[in-house]
Amino acid sequence: MNTYKVITISEGAAGMRSQIEGLANLISNSYKNFDLKIKSVFKNLPIELIPTSRFVYHNLSSLKIEKNTILISCGKKSVKASVYLKKKYKDLIFNIHIQDPKINHRFFDLIVCPEHDDLNFDNCISTLLAIHNIKFKKNIKNKNTINFIIGGPNKYFKFHQQTQEKILNEIKFLSNKFKVNVIPSRRTPSDLIKELSKINNENVITFNELFNPRKYGELLSEAILQVVTWDSISMISEAISSEAGTFLFKFEEKFCPKRYLKFFDKITELNFAKSYNQSLKPYEISIGEYNKILKTKILNKIQSNLRFNSGNA
Repeated sequence: MNTYKVITISEGAAGMRSQIEGLANLISNSYKNFDLKIKSVFKNLPIELIPTSRFVYHNLSSLKIEKNTILISCGKKSVKASVYLKKKYKDLIFNIHIQDPKINHRFFDLIVCPEHDDLNFDNCISTLLAIHNIKFKKNIKNKNTINFIIGGPNKYFKFHQQTQEKILNEIKFLSNKFKVNVIPSRRTPSDLIKELSKINNENVITFNELFNPRKYGELLSEAILQVVTWDSISMISEAISSEAGTFLFKFEEKFCPKRYLKFFDKITELNFAKSYNQSLKPYEISIGEYNKILKTKILNKIQSNLRFNSGNA
């Protein structure tokens, strides 16, 4: 693997950290995380109103660039920090932003974003699956174990009481045939988690406060199939990456946005995922070729910039 110097910048939130570390692992065998501390007066401003200045951040001046560096950013608060560092250090930096930065794309050497964002620029690479830092283990699958991964409310899905009851009933039904690892997220309603904890069944194990990428990866690696609520493209992508068959648990379907449907159609077409039904049959998938192609595209973009080719890294 190339020995590029890689620095990631973000607000340090788990979701952002997962994406920047996942991309960093594709590019190099080591990287350094830098958590930005934005001043409170700028926190709620739209990106276009945040100045491109080190004074926006409490700690940006402490980040020094002295050699060719790949700078990976993710999240609204990191956009102007990346642009500032690029202007300051110029050719020493190859800056990559994950997701649509919502400003002129030419401020970045590369943008890596989901296909459903429909960014079609010469410096943009689209990904079907969300990038993440989850690591998986080989050959530990348990033929009787499945995961039921639960998201939570967002601007599209409300997780109404009826939805929560539907989830509980399906988990109880599946426990008649499988050992069910129930994996809530930070967004999962607290009332639903309380009801899950009341299930008196040795085949249902609920993992609360599970935010350790290594442990999460082990659970995904152990299961012969994943059932995932369809409110989170990131969670679905992580489940698919385990290379166990993934089943999308649909609910509140009339609220599902078109960009989600576009994503679901594509992963279903590739057999990466199927719609959930009670007659679950495990199946295996391979995303090795998908990962290989994505990695090659990103490295080719970096190496096409002559100062960042292998010999000058």
